[in-house]
Amino acid sequence: MFGYKVENGQILINESEASVIVKIFSGYISGMSLRDAAKNAGKEITHCTVKRILRNTRYVGDKNYPAIISKTTFARANAELILRSERLQRSKRLLPPPIYTDFIFAEPTRQFNEPAKQAEYLYSLIEVKK
Repeated sequence: MFGYKVENGQILINESEASVIVKIFSGYISGMSLRDAAKNAGKEITHCTVKRILRNTRYVGDKNYPAIISKTTFARANAELILRSERLQRSKRLLPPPIYTDFIFAEPTRQFNEPAKQAEYLYSLIEVKK
């Protein structure tokens, strides 16, 4: 996969390709089109390929792939994808946003009598691991 290499059975970051990934994300977030963000990063690739890069959750890291970009950057780029797609009335073309399952839950210290308030409080204790 672009941005990574395999050495001795381990997936490692390919630094030169990873810098392209970072530039694509930052270019798109800054307002460039999909293709212009890739061109600015030094890659001549189609807008579909750029969209696949922006939607690829492996770039934020998982048990096999080291992170190239932060979850915040990934979320900002994907929010921008959704915003632009809705503006162009193309939102049906997008895949659903990723569902993060790696999170931490702080220890509850308060108890509410109202179930809705208790639920709201408990949900506020959930954080995505960074």
